[in-house]
Amino acid sequence: MRFTQLLSMTAVAIFASIPSAVADDHTSCTCHNQDSYNWRITTAACDLYNNWNNDNNAVAYDSPSGRCNTIDANQVIDGKNWENACQETAKAGFQCTSGQGTCYVEDTSNVQGWCK
Repeated sequence: MRFTQLLSMTAVAIFASIPSAVADDHTSCTCHNQDSYNWRITTAACDLYNNWNNDNNAVAYDSPSGRCNTIDANQVIDGKNWENACQETAKAGFQCTSGQGTCYVEDTSNVQGWCK
């Protein structure tokens, strides 16, 4: 009886950890600042993410949807790396709303990557 319980608990622990390892792969992402979508950060983060040395980073910004999408069905966007790209872009600078100058976000804790 104890062996069966131990085996059941081990199986639950193993299967519970599988979704978390796979759940961070996406095909489409955006950047948000203070819970608001920001296309200017998203476009630059998409370029940054695409330039990182990673086999799964073939992405392109899609203007009609306003999202950074994978360009190949075999590619994925890693959610954690995407959020890092959003935060790095916000800190390094992005186009201001007026189209003139560069805007920055000093505290990037409110800059988030949103993916699906």
